[in-house]
Parts: sequence; structure tokens; C-alpha cells
Amino acid sequence: MHRLYKVLSSTNEKYLYLCRMTTSAILIGVIYILSLTTTVVPLAVGLEPKGESTPSRRLLVSLVFGATQALMALLGYLLGKMVGYLFGDFLRYVTFGMMVVVAVKMIIDSMKVLKGKRLYSFTSNWGFLLLGILASMNTLLMSVCCEGYMPFGNGYFLAVAVAGAFWAWPSVRTLYSPKMLRATSFIEFSGAVFVLVVAVLFLFTDLV
Repeated sequence: MHRLYKVLSSTNEKYLYLCRMTTSAILIGVIYILSLTTTVVPLAVGLEPKGESTPSRRLLVSLVFGATQALMALLGYLLGKMVGYLFGDFLRYVTFGMMVVVAVKMIIDSMKVLKGKRLYSFTSNWGFLLLGILASMNTLLMSVCCEGYMPFGNGYFLAVAVAGAFWAWPSVRTLYSPKMLRATSFIEFSGAVFVLVVAVLFLFTDLV
């Protein structure tokens, strides 16, 4: 009975947390998570073997990329719990700085994609599992600062998983063309810009 009470209390706290979020905070949280996970796009390109576009393959890639986003977010969160005390009163500035670092990294990566780099093709499941982990590194870095900014509370982990799967599904390609490279680079570059915007809002306003 006591355990049931704790579960219900925890669920109620999560519900109240979401209710307290303003419309702008929810919108910014969605944009932030979608932007942070755009790194999935260039790494999911080319994961359709032998030119066969099968829904089952796309589903598998999406599930892997979504799951790795959630797992790396959880790992980052746990690391943040361990070392977060070191940030002290500077947590807000550390979180802002991490957002800027991640955004700059995404811009650099998007430029590499435009030049035909950071594009891989694997036929083995272990291959794209590795790519899923690589695509989640930015999520790992930002999750270390979850004490500073963690949209949707514990729902953050589900949100990054859904976002990772969302980006992976349409990104599976076999045709490497200049148009595809420009589109892929633009998506990640746009994600970087939005992360920078969220960083500024986080530091200088109460919207986040």
C-alpha cells in the first residue's frame, strides 16, 4: 500500500510539473529537443542496405536511434547528478555554456556534411548501433546539465527518444546527391541555430 502511494504521488508530481509549464515553455522545450537531436539526420543517411527501402528496416533504425538517445540522456543525467555539485551557483552559466558548445559543434558538423563527410553506410546492426551512440553525444553532453535545464521533467527521456526516432525514420537514404547533402546539412545547421536561441532565452529570460 505504501509503495502504491509513492507511485501515485510521483505520478501526481509529474502531472503537476507539466501543468505548471507555460505554453511558451512547452514550445521552447519541444523546439530544443527536436533541434538537439537533428544530429541523427546525417548519421541515419545511408542505412538502407542494397537500395531496398523497407518499412521494417526504417522502423529498426528509428527504434535504435530513439533508444540510444534515451540511454545517453539517462547516462548524462546520472553523470550530472554525480558531478553537479561542482557547478554550485554557476550551474546556470555552465548550462548556457554547454548549449553554446553543442551548438557550435553542430554548426561545424553541418559544414562537414555539406562537404560529403560524416556520412556512413552500414549493413550490420552493430554498425548503426554505433552510429546511434555517436548521434546521441550532444544529448549526453546537455543531459549532464539537466539540473540546470530539463524540459518536461522526467518526460525528457521519452521526449528525446521520440525525437530521435522521428528524425531517423525519414532520414534513411541510399542516394548521395548534392541536393540531399544540402538538405541534411541545413537541418543540422538549423538545429544548431535553434539551440543557440534557446541558450539565449535560458540565460536572459524567464521563458525557459
